[in-house]
Amino acid sequence: MPERLTKRQEECLRLSATMTDKEIARALGISENTVDKHFREVLRKFGVSTRKAALRAMASDASYATHAIPPEPVSPPDRGVDADRVAGSLASTTPAAGGLYGLYARLGRWRTPGSPGVRTLAVFGWAVAGLFLLIVLTGLVGLVFGGTDPFAPTGGNP
Repeated sequence: MPERLTKRQEECLRLSATMTDKEIARALGISENTVDKHFREVLRKFGVSTRKAALRAMASDASYATHAIPPEPVSPPDRGVDADRVAGSLASTTPAAGGLYGLYARLGRWRTPGSPGVRTLAVFGWAVAGLFLLIVLTGLVGLVFGGTDPFAPTGGNP
């Protein structure tokens, strides 16, 4: 069994799958020379000559597999949205009452979309309002710039 990699060597090797030495150095806050030194040690410990081969060796070694997927954080059980919270005093019962979910939850019935008829009426209303605004703006532009048209007939020579 090859010698075990240090945590930093393992980090460098994992990052090398998608990053350059310069990017790895920036991400870990170390110099490029230190990254290169870590890779030389990794290659020596695995007895390979390329980083790809080192990545394959690490992937095939089960002792490194436990670090591939981090353990799930311990969190409180999901409380979801239930009838009591939708209907009642949600602000006092939600753990994140000050967060975005709390703000969303305090909207109550307003957060649910209306019936299809109400939505259709709203879309139609906004369309009519937009058309009216467009007509008014077109009329204003005509009033302001209407007299300055150089191609308008002046009533001079026929």
